[in-house]
Amino acid sequence: MGRRNSHDTEEDVLELETRKEIFEYVQANPGVHFSQLKRDLDMETGLVQHHLRTLEEYDVLSSTDHQGKRRLFVAEELDDEERAILSSLRYETTRHILLFLMTETTARNRAIAEELGVSPPTVSWHISRLVENGIVSEVAEGRTTLYTVTDEELTMQLLVRYQESFVDKAVDNVLDFWG
Repeated sequence: MGRRNSHDTEEDVLELETRKEIFEYVQANPGVHFSQLKRDLDMETGLVQHHLRTLEEYDVLSSTDHQGKRRLFVAEELDDEERAILSSLRYETTRHILLFLMTETTARNRAIAEELGVSPPTVSWHISRLVENGIVSEVAEGRTTLYTVTDEELTMQLLVRYQESFVDKAVDNVLDFWG
């Protein structure tokens, strides 16, 4: 998007405390969705919308639609693959599927469902989106399909880098496992 005033810089845009707070939150929690940001910062919808619009207009932040949610990122900080992985990690069940696959290398739908305590159709729904986004790969083994994380190294790097943004003991356990 074009800038409103060509003389304004990123620093000028971030002079307002509210914008700076939003920017710092997104920087620490890339892939956060609008509602979570609003809730965590305890800000009104209109206020957040206004400041996000300005931050995006000045190319400080950018947003992407991911499975019907507006996901927020610092502009030009992450590539599309990293954004897709982080966006997926923001969904608890999806995150737990990825974490399970990180520890097991490959797994069947039923094994994932049993481990997570969810139904196989729930796992199928999440897995299909992960496969669609290239985050998980399908491996045929006879009549069975196994699933594996496509880029374990990148996924682990993102988990380590943004560990504190995932308030989830399962993330800590996987990081300890990979230790």
